Amino acid sequence: MTRPSERLPPCPAPAPDDTRLRALGHLLHAFGVDQASVQTLDRPPQDGPPPRPVLHGKVLLLPDTLTTHPDPDLALAASAHTLGHLLHSPRHQTTGRLKPIGLAIAAAVEDCRCDRLLMRSHPGLERLFRTLLARHPAADGVGFEHLVERLQRALIDPGLADDHPWVTKARGLFEAALDELEQPAVFRRIAAVLANDLGQLRVRMNLQAYAPPLPWHDDNSHLWQHPEDAHQAETHVRQEGGPAGTAAHRPAGEGEAAAATPAHSLQAHAEWHYRLGRYRSDWCTVAEIVPAPAGTTSADADDNSRRDAPLRIHTAPHLRPALRQRRQWDGEELDLDAATAAALDLRLGRAPDPRLFRRNRPGDPALDLLILLDLSASTADRLDDGRSILDVECEAARALVAALHRQRGRIAVAGFDSDGRHAVRYHRLVDFDTAHAHNPPSLLQGLRPGQSTRLGAAIRHATSILRSRPMPALIVVSDGSPADIDVFDPQHLVEDARVAVSEARRSGVRCAGLMLGEDGREAARRIFGINGHRILTRTAMLGRALRACHRDLSIN
Repeated sequence: MTRPSERLPPCPAPAPDDTRLRALGHLLHAFGVDQASVQTLDRPPQDGPPPRPVLHGKVLLLPDTLTTHPDPDLALAASAHTLGHLLHSPRHQTTGRLKPIGLAIAAAVEDCRCDRLLMRSHPGLERLFRTLLARHPAADGVGFEHLVERLQRALIDPGLADDHPWVTKARGLFEAALDELEQPAVFRRIAAVLANDLGQLRVRMNLQAYAPPLPWHDDNSHLWQHPEDAHQAETHVRQEGGPAGTAAHRPAGEGEAAAATPAHSLQAHAEWHYRLGRYRSDWCTVAEIVPAPAGTTSADADDNSRRDAPLRIHTAPHLRPALRQRRQWDGEELDLDAATAAALDLRLGRAPDPRLFRRNRPGDPALDLLILLDLSASTADRLDDGRSILDVECEAARALVAALHRQRGRIAVAGFDSDGRHAVRYHRLVDFDTAHAHNPPSLLQGLRPGQSTRLGAAIRHATSILRSRPMPALIVVSDGSPADIDVFDPQHLVEDARVAVSEARRSGVRCAGLMLGEDGREAARRIFGINGHRILTRTAMLGRALRACHRDLSIN
């Protein structure tokens, strides 16, 4: 439950012909919320949690499941519920040590507090909420999602009967505190008691499938301020001048953190669930980041020049893979296939083809190579010579970039790390055909290790970039198996990365993996195949391995 950035560009009103959204926006204005607007949220239903409205500043983003629903009261109730948050809810509260269950229960109780305040002051909204509860009945169950829905129905409409002990206790605590309904801290304490009771009952919450149970309730992302919010933003609204009343666009975030590493775009990617045997559509959010170039001192430049020197002396010729020309009139070698065909023709009494030789000539470095570097926390580990794994990755990539550009090669370098499925960061370090690529040291210096390794999402994003290139190739450099904070099955991300590599290869992208150390041997074999990966027991040899891998991909 991450909150979007606080400082937003002003949002225009919906298009004049979109009378439904305009009417909902007028509702917010009528209740005294200035500069409010209602837009549609461009986020199709996922295989996991169903989409919910999002409150972004004073902009309400409604998913298609509400704007196109045959029951117009759902969108109306979503706007009214948002009004309750805008008028009564504290924003961006610190989560402290609250666990996901605690956050979900606190948000659910806050939803009911806001609805009851609206119902108390506006009886028409009371009729609306109660009508929807009756029109959309709850499903029976005692799982976490079912209990939260039963809780909210009991708190919004005290006349509804529910004999579950936990729901009964919640209703008693809530009704006893009605005199303090305008004090959110009182109900935060009630939520803490209820969450603790669920923990005692061993009720489990499925983080990947949970959404607020009532479809007109928003996702409550505006209620919380998480420690990682400086590094990620999930939902964006359109800029001034965009098409009004349509899907929300995603501009770069603002603020100090965004200025340091601005996210140019966010893109959703599917993820493969190997146990279910299907994709979860739009499961991961990848933030594409272009870091600001770091200053390079003369000492740094001299050091970079010394590091590149061995590559210039010893390995530059190998970066031009040999092209084998078969069936030539003359050449250095006999073309065995042509000679065999000629012998067969002679035995059959036919005139043989006299072109029996093969020539090798230097080829052009035609690959569009993208090097994808693992920037996870483990790359901070130090080697015997004092360098970190990340230092070695950057030095090897910098040397190959310099060598290929001297020979007019096409290369890009990117890095990735993650902090959950909604915070996969893709760092564009060196781009194809840009001025940045001609000064790689400035962009490969100053990198810092990130957090986790959601490899499949990074590979899919890299593949989406490579598809437009004439000869795409991808080399992944990592130091261990894929992992992330919200995944507890060690095989899940390995299988997802394997499927991502298969997708890339089917689309014409040549893929290879370089694994630093023995820890990721089995994962690399599973992801890239027996012949598609190399294991480096000596991390310092990464530069040589990168060049060899490039040569192999060029020839294959």
